[in-house]
Amino acid sequence: MATRPYKRRHILIESYQYRLLFINLLYFCIILLIFAAALFLPLILKLRSGSASIIEQGELAGQFLALHARVWPAMLVVFVLLALHSVLVSHRIAGPLYRFRKVFGAVARGDLSVRANLRKGDYLGKESESLNEMIASLRANIESIQSHHIEMQTVLTALKQSIERGSIEDMQRQVEDLHVQMEELNASIGQFQTHPEVKNEDADL
Repeated sequence: MATRPYKRRHILIESYQYRLLFINLLYFCIILLIFAAALFLPLILKLRSGSASIIEQGELAGQFLALHARVWPAMLVVFVLLALHSVLVSHRIAGPLYRFRKVFGAVARGDLSVRANLRKGDYLGKESESLNEMIASLRANIESIQSHHIEMQTVLTALKQSIERGSIEDMQRQVEDLHVQMEELNASIGQFQTHPEVKNEDADL
């Protein structure tokens, strides 16, 4: 069953995207305050010092107002651009994670036809390839087990017919075939590990 590309219904779809956006904007505000202090504080101190003449105070006030007129609109534009960039970058991560969860759910339900298809420009491409390789390996193993199961059913049917006919040679041959299929089935099942390996700490001493 082919996976359908998901449609985004919200600008931010993951809770961590809100946290990432908040942290980025908080850092920007801190940098902005430091920049504003470095830019405006010398002018403010010089104006309040009383050492400047009236003409110099007028020039300083003009510089102060000019900086206000130029700096804050520019900072607002940078603020908006940074917010948009943070959202776009977070989507490049949140989108693949969203797809991975969908794939995990499908695999948990026994659907091994799914794939983790990412959009162009998404991050976690290598992780997506590894996930698809894992699903392909699982699918191949399950198909092998299903094939051995079908073969065993065929041999059992033939064995039943041989028993009805009373053919000893046929029964012996089919029992041997059944034994071979059982060994191959055990080999296929043996590839799965259902319990974690217990390391023997004494062996490392």
